[in-house]
Amino acid sequence: MSEKRISRREFLQMSALTAVGAALAGCCPTSPEVQTVKETVVVQEVAKETAVVQVTVEPPSEYSEAPMLADMGLPPVEDRISEEPLMVLPVKSIGEYGGTWHRAFLGVADFHALGRLIYEAVLRWPRDPKDPIQPGLAKAWEWSDDGLEVTLYFRKGRKWSDGEPFTVDDIIFWWENIENDENITAAPHIEWFVDGEPMELEKIDDITIKLKFAGPNGLIETTGLAFHGCQWPLGFERFGFFAPKHYLEQFHPTFNTDATYELFEEKAFNFNTELPVMYAWKVAQWEAGATEMVAERNPYYWKVDVEGQQLPYIDRIHYALVEGGEAINLMAIAGELDMQHRRINFAQYTVYQENAEAGDYHMLIWPTAQASTITLFPNQSYPDAKYRELLQNLKFRQALSLAIDRDLINEVGFLGQATPRNTTVVSDSPLFQADIEEYYADYDPPAAEALLNEIGLVKGADGFYKFSDGSPVELIIEGTDAVSGANMDSLELVTQNWNDVGLKTVLETMSRDIYWPRANSNEVMIATWETDRGLVPMVDPIYQFPFD
Repeated sequence: MSEKRISRREFLQMSALTAVGAALAGCCPTSPEVQTVKETVVVQEVAKETAVVQVTVEPPSEYSEAPMLADMGLPPVEDRISEEPLMVLPVKSIGEYGGTWHRAFLGVADFHALGRLIYEAVLRWPRDPKDPIQPGLAKAWEWSDDGLEVTLYFRKGRKWSDGEPFTVDDIIFWWENIENDENITAAPHIEWFVDGEPMELEKIDDITIKLKFAGPNGLIETTGLAFHGCQWPLGFERFGFFAPKHYLEQFHPTFNTDATYELFEEKAFNFNTELPVMYAWKVAQWEAGATEMVAERNPYYWKVDVEGQQLPYIDRIHYALVEGGEAINLMAIAGELDMQHRRINFAQYTVYQENAEAGDYHMLIWPTAQASTITLFPNQSYPDAKYRELLQNLKFRQALSLAIDRDLINEVGFLGQATPRNTTVVSDSPLFQADIEEYYADYDPPAAEALLNEIGLVKGADGFYKFSDGSPVELIIEGTDAVSGANMDSLELVTQNWNDVGLKTVLETMSRDIYWPRANSNEVMIATWETDRGLVPMVDPIYQFPFD
């Protein structure tokens, strides 16, 4: 495969990523009766120093396409991008067509190495979280006066990557035959319910659909449509709002008596090279046992830049399959990756800097919107009654927190660049409270042991605590192989801290496809993850109001 290799300097300067990131939020023409966005203009928030300004740009009068599409016998580009494409303003400059973006991943279980780049939702969060939700796959939406119904208006002429029309039948197919088929979805996601009643769908026409609820649904725009409202499935979380009915129907047992649910799952998964998609790059090369995966541009992608060039700019993404995070970091240090954040180990920052010139790369560091980089979640509904009572005890959880040496974790794992704290929203959030950030966040082993003694645990001759009946207290922290680098260093230090105060603790890690079913089945004693959504928690309020 001949290819143009993108230099790292060129890659970071071009606006190729505007086709895939959160910067996609923009407004498109809408029907006169809908008040959610401006008419006949395209609006995009652009950061200018510390201010946010509104920029109005006229739609392009003609469209062009990537050179790699010219000889593929496709319909004209204006017939492929839909009658109402979404126009994306550049972050810095207009990009150039061509090239391959080189990345690395760990295989199917590392789904989000691809998923983070192809996520397309019905609505979009804006670049500035103070601004309202923006159009995405839907050009506009309208609420009824009583707040019980929302009507979605999709773009005319949108097509799947195989050229077949996208219609609201793809939404109805998802709702009736995926989300409400217990063989596929054990329990429908709660954002589609109000007062225990599921939403109802009313098809207005091929590009207009009405969602009806038993009461006002405050989660539907943010969580339902702007976060989970993507093509099903989004990896193992299995969120979604639509699926290609014209393709998947033939593999669904409801429509084909020879089909099986196992086959349906295989065909619906994003790594299937035959799967029609709505996102920028579709998987073109992958099979079991392969050592690489290639995703190529979607010729029917429905976004353009201000000059009318169909996005994305980059022709393809190449993924090298490696065994673990260490291998990804070795490839990055050697200059073999073009741009990657996933599984890059911050604890090796100095090694990266020492090899930057030889590898022809540079690193970018910026604050994240994570409330905590690594968080521990004691499972208060753990099946073992004795441990459930212990984990429900507030003083026990306070003791766990006091026993953690956050300053040491910061120095060892994050080179002193982190902020030792307890989990809460980030300081830039309007919901931030300093006293919560410091709540039981001091490293105080004697105070931790005092609390453990107070709740009736007894330290044995071996230095470890026992229950009042003499049985040992044995804690199990579980995490996934997605937790690596500095975060894994953190968990190992926490494990050591808890053992030091007399709580016998082990750390177990496993792949995500094993971990998440265990967590969702209530089998994990102390779960681990990051606490993201730290700037605008209502993107998905699972940490403030655990509804999922």
